[in-house]
Amino acid sequence: MGKVSKERKRDSSRRKGKDDKREAELSKMPKTNGFKRFFLPCLLIVVVGILAYSNSFDSPFLWDEHDFLVQNPIVKNLAYFWEPSRAKDLDPDYYIFLKTRYIGYLSFAINYKLHRFNVYGYHFFNLAIHLLNALGVYLLVSLTFNTPFLKASSLKKHSNLLALFSALLFVSHPLQTEAVTYIFQRHASFVTFFYLAALVFYIQGRLCIGNQESSHFKSVLYFIFSLLSTLLAMKTKENAFTLPIVILIYEFFFFVGRTKTRVLRLLPWLLCLVIVPYSVPSSLVITEIPKGAYLFTQFSVILTYIRLLFVPIHQNLDYDYPIYHSFFVPQVAFPFLFHLAVLGVGVYLFYRSRLTIPDLRLSSFGIFWFFITLSVESSIIPLQMIICEYRVYLPSIGWVVTIMTSLWIALEKLESRFPELRRKVILSLVLVVIFFSVLTFARNAVWTDEVRMWKDVVSKSPNKARGHLNLGIALGKQGRIEEAMREFETTLKLNSKEAKAHNGLGMGYHHQGRLDDAIKEYQTALAIKPKDANVHINLGIVYQRKGLLDDAAREFRAALLLNPNDASAHNNLGVILGLQGRLDEAIREFKTALEIDPDHVKARNNLSKIYGQ
Repeated sequence: MGKVSKERKRDSSRRKGKDDKREAELSKMPKTNGFKRFFLPCLLIVVVGILAYSNSFDSPFLWDEHDFLVQNPIVKNLAYFWEPSRAKDLDPDYYIFLKTRYIGYLSFAINYKLHRFNVYGYHFFNLAIHLLNALGVYLLVSLTFNTPFLKASSLKKHSNLLALFSALLFVSHPLQTEAVTYIFQRHASFVTFFYLAALVFYIQGRLCIGNQESSHFKSVLYFIFSLLSTLLAMKTKENAFTLPIVILIYEFFFFVGRTKTRVLRLLPWLLCLVIVPYSVPSSLVITEIPKGAYLFTQFSVILTYIRLLFVPIHQNLDYDYPIYHSFFVPQVAFPFLFHLAVLGVGVYLFYRSRLTIPDLRLSSFGIFWFFITLSVESSIIPLQMIICEYRVYLPSIGWVVTIMTSLWIALEKLESRFPELRRKVILSLVLVVIFFSVLTFARNAVWTDEVRMWKDVVSKSPNKARGHLNLGIALGKQGRIEEAMREFETTLKLNSKEAKAHNGLGMGYHHQGRLDDAIKEYQTALAIKPKDANVHINLGIVYQRKGLLDDAAREFRAALLLNPNDASAHNNLGVILGLQGRLDEAIREFKTALEIDPDHVKARNNLSKIYGQ
């Protein structure tokens, strides 16, 4: 017995020595383990995102980007951001957007300062934000498993994998293309960046409280960063209004403590709720749709969003969506009951998480995130566009969190019966990410050509005038005049009061040399929309071509009364004044045009000719 006991002691000693040696070896390589645990997943997320969007960098400016970016004087002059009051003299829409979306427009102005309107820089910035947001999703899910409520979670050992696939689904999903490839909708992705930053910094600050290894200063610093991110989000896009509410819900879902202390700690974020209502004037909401009808329609729209998240096919830049004026129709009542049921599931999961499975709390939070972040744009506030895919960008985070958490909870329950199930599910998720990436790549190919995009819209919304109008404009830019005019004629069959279609026909007739027909179309456009400065300019150009210089000057001056900062109108008026021999006045107009737009080539050339004379 004594001999056996000694041998056991020797074996135990040898095993202990090996264990000590192994621990020593592992302690020498923490950075490698950290690299494998954090940096490699992040690298994979970035690589998938870059591959999915690798064909999007030369997509041109589309649709309202010409008005809100290319023709926007605010974007071309950083001085407006140091002195916003200077913008009051501009078009009211420009001033309102500067006031409400200051940070988003500042980023566009920086883009312009660096590389003018070279689209590559704008797309690079948009994709960088999208990749950072995907990393933010990864961090958010990972950190949540360190919170008090989920610290002992059965899923914690799989949290890195769960966070990775949540981020991969987010970064590769084709529904995100409108918020990433559509340059102007940077507002949607940029507000999401600050939204995630605010929440992640808040979580870090809360995790520091009660942690003996973290200082009080470190916690305060995280809270300051979170509050600063909240303020930046509020000045990026209006749906940031929901951010303090989401932080409040997160606090009571995943942290513990005295209610009074927690509410007082959250008070600075809750005070931020006044920023958006104070910044956004009522004039920003311009639509003829009644609030009730908009709300009823949104029940159906949200169901479409959910369908697109699960089955991302038949995406459309401009949906022809019906408006419902009554709650008591199947297209409204059934979606409402569906959403009510989903919210009920969210409440039930929260309740169950207190009793049996704590991980259900994360699934519940994802459901509430989805509906809360949609609430600003899909509620009683009527917006011009009934449905837009970019509006799902921020809410989709809640969707991926709920789907992935629920899937992993199901795996935990079934794995004992089906040992190979986890491997098969992971392989299926990899295939889904690849499939989504291929769909994203294909969708981005549509964005690379303006005519192709609007042909896609027209094929899916054939009875909507706006698609035909914009297809006509795109065809006109490519010199395909006859095709463009056919689209304008189709537009007028669908909507005879579309002034831009009459303007487009006028430009087509002008190109064909049918000047009298062009004048007739321009006059019809002005009868419908008398305050359209562009039509006045086009009419002035026709008068100039006919030799009616006084009439031309009158139209250019009318355009400048409507938009004093139109460089082309100043240039055209300068040409007329030069032809009339009023050289000093012409010089002033050319100089004014160059002050507004230093890159206006025609104004610079005309000024050189005047000086030459």
